[in-house]
Amino acid sequence: MAVNAKHPEYSKNLTKWQLMRDALVGEVAKEKYVPKLSDQEAEEYSAYVGRAEFYNATARTQVALTGLLFAKPPKVELPEALKTIAENVSLDDDTLEALAKNIADECLSVGRCGVLVDLPNVEKADYSKLEAERLNLRAYATLYKAENIINWKTTKINGSNVTSLVVLTETYAEPTQDEFVDKIKTRYRVLDLHEGYYRQRVFSETKAGNFEVVSEIYPSANGQKLGYLPFTFFNVNDLKTSVEKPPLLDLAKVNISHFRSEVDLEHGTHFTALPTPYVTGYQGESSEKLKIGSTAVWVINDPSAKVGFLEFSGAGLNTLENRIAVKEKRMSILDARLLLDEKKTAEATETLQMRKSGENAVLTSVASTISEGIVSFLKDIAFFENIVGENLIYEINTDYNLTMIEPQLLAQIIAGIQSRDIPNEVLYDALLKGELMPKTIQSYEDYQAKLEQAAPQVTPSDEAV
Repeated sequence: MAVNAKHPEYSKNLTKWQLMRDALVGEVAKEKYVPKLSDQEAEEYSAYVGRAEFYNATARTQVALTGLLFAKPPKVELPEALKTIAENVSLDDDTLEALAKNIADECLSVGRCGVLVDLPNVEKADYSKLEAERLNLRAYATLYKAENIINWKTTKINGSNVTSLVVLTETYAEPTQDEFVDKIKTRYRVLDLHEGYYRQRVFSETKAGNFEVVSEIYPSANGQKLGYLPFTFFNVNDLKTSVEKPPLLDLAKVNISHFRSEVDLEHGTHFTALPTPYVTGYQGESSEKLKIGSTAVWVINDPSAKVGFLEFSGAGLNTLENRIAVKEKRMSILDARLLLDEKKTAEATETLQMRKSGENAVLTSVASTISEGIVSFLKDIAFFENIVGENLIYEINTDYNLTMIEPQLLAQIIAGIQSRDIPNEVLYDALLKGELMPKTIQSYEDYQAKLEQAAPQVTPSDEAV
């Protein structure tokens, strides 16, 4: 089997992940999900799809949920040496907070990502401590999206399931004869346990279509090889290798279905809202053009001739409008359920309030999982850098204090924000009254700036490198 072989769960879920990405970018991918009408030409199809606007409830919901996760600063306690590393944890100018928000975006959208703790491919012993610090020759964290984690295995070791293989895809730029144009190529980074020790290999594809190893190392810490893979999986509910359902998948599906209905409605409106003039019983010249308007005069000698406008009548467009309204309501309900305690869904309306603990809420689960995973890879960094003897805490807020907001009201607020009928200030006020705003946020402008920082930056070709 070749290094580019895909895990069965990867192949099974790739379409779902792509649907989520498409729903998040909205306008860019909308033609992918609207089938052509019978005998429709390319130009007609482009106009057919182009008249409708993508109502991007999915992206707006992701931004709002990430904003809730970080409305209060996480509880962070790090050794002094780790605090410095946290200021540029990726060696790509990403702070630990920025990386945490990116992980949250991935978990809330496709429901999966991973972080590899790695070392520069140099021998630190060849440098003084001062030189190593100046050159950033230290452990760092790299985020990999679900689409870039193509294969994995677990092995039973001492009674526990241990990750024994992870295959990652990366893109890199290869110089060409043209100094201004690089060739983008794919390579495969393989992490595995070889004879009980962590081994890392990099494979590249040859011109013949085969794969060859271009790098092979056994990363070590303090002169000792590792007996585990420093790779942390992030899912919605746990840090296991198995794939989970994206939490916003149901919302994204309704969002795309909503767009299809919008396309049909705009198409129908385009052809029916503008009345079409007609004339019967008039025998004019074949080349004659009948102009209409206050400056045009028609002289028709035949008294039986009729003129008028063809106008649409019937319930066809009303049906589409009703379906759109139903789907918008469904999207707002799906949003609200991300915050609701599932144990309460069968209770009476007057008692359907969110429990403070939020034990079964998806958002709470995501927060807890991300916190646990961040601690895990920070411990890997600490191990590589020989930072020991101090507590390490990273906890994202899980108390959203929404117990006084009934699900119906919450759904209405979310629906209003999605449709832009209700401004973001409404959610801001709700969070303010719920004492969720950190002291660092003194105004709505500060809050809006935080939301913009948390906004997903997604493009169809976006990949981890």
